[in-house]
Amino acid sequence: MQEIEQVLKRAPVIPGVVPLIKAAHALGCDLKIVSDANLFFVETILEHSGIKDCFSEINTNPSYVDDEGKLRISTYHDFDHKCNNPCPPRNRKNASGVSFYGRE
Repeated sequence: MQEIEQVLKRAPVIPGVVPLIKAAHALGCDLKIVSDANLFFVETILEHSGIKDCFSEINTNPSYVDDEGKLRISTYHDFDHKCNNPCPPRNRKNASGVSFYGRE
C-alpha cells in the first residue's frame, strides 16, 4: 500500500491549482469533489497537497484497505439506479453531479 501512496504523492498537479483552491476556500467558497477515482487516491493526493480540509464533500468510489493490506474499491452507485437512460456504470456519478450541482 505504501508503494501506491508514494506514486500518488508524485502525481503532478496542474501549476496554480493548489493556491487557487486555497484562495477560494479562504474566500468562503464551498468546494466539493465529484470524481470517478476512489477515496484512497483522492484523499492521498489532497492530503499530500495540503488541501483536503478545503473541501466540504468528496463524492467518489468508496475504498478501504483489507486485512491483507490490499486496496478494495467499490462502485459509488449500485447498478440499478432507476435511470431512464441506458448509461454505463462509469457514467452514473453524473446523475450525482446533476443533483449535486443543483443544490444551493
